[in-house]
Amino acid sequence: MYFYGKTDIGKMRSTNQDNFLTMRLCDNVVVFVLCDGMGGTNGGNIASSLAIRSFAEYIEQSLSEHIDVNTDLCNTEGLSFTSILADAVSAANKAVYSRAHESSELANMGTTLVAAIAVEDKLYVANVGDSRLYCLEGEELTQLTHDHSYVQMLVDMGHITKEEAANNPRKNILTRAVGTEPAVESDVMEHILPSCGSYIFLCSDGLYNFISDDELLEIMYTDSGDYDDEDYEAELAYKTEKLVDVANANGGADNITIILIKIL
Repeated sequence: MYFYGKTDIGKMRSTNQDNFLTMRLCDNVVVFVLCDGMGGTNGGNIASSLAIRSFAEYIEQSLSEHIDVNTDLCNTEGLSFTSILADAVSAANKAVYSRAHESSELANMGTTLVAAIAVEDKLYVANVGDSRLYCLEGEELTQLTHDHSYVQMLVDMGHITKEEAANNPRKNILTRAVGTEPAVESDVMEHILPSCGSYIFLCSDGLYNFISDDELLEIMYTDSGDYDDEDYEAELAYKTEKLVDVANANGGADNITIILIKIL
């Protein structure tokens, strides 16, 4: 498994309130988390960075005693990674909510959160808000997360289509976020890792709102950069940069963040 992450301020915003982290805890456990903050000039960045730090610290503390330093492997027997993920999101929520109530300037801050833990042949996923995780297997692009947003609620109720939701002026209204309430419920799920050669990516709405599926597929499978076939780090760096470039070329009206993962 190889991975590469990038965050970009975009073309319209004065600050970048997105944050991300990739963390290889040991040979068989890799952690990914991405947040898109909100809440004024500084609040969004504080919320997203604090959420990621608190989330990562909880994961590390929960797994550290299960990692054999000699083999660099985590003994996963008896561990519930769905529970660990849910509790890590709760820890992030508690940290952001507490910080928001320390200052009136931060009172309205919060953040989305999408995270994944790759453990051997499994992928454990959690999300709050509208940052997403996708799987690209062949030419089949599948969104594995479910947005917590006003327009997604309308889609679920059958009032509007997905296409109408994409152009709805209220698409940025969240129904759930990290740090805005004393407690938050995350969606947590378990998947089998896709086949060798497939991709997984976590992204903020600054990417998926400004790039079409056709543009994404062209970058992933048609556009060939200047790198060797088996130089996977260079491949992921090139494709990530291209995805961000296209989102900026299509408007770049928001911060853009992506973590791109290749399964091998």
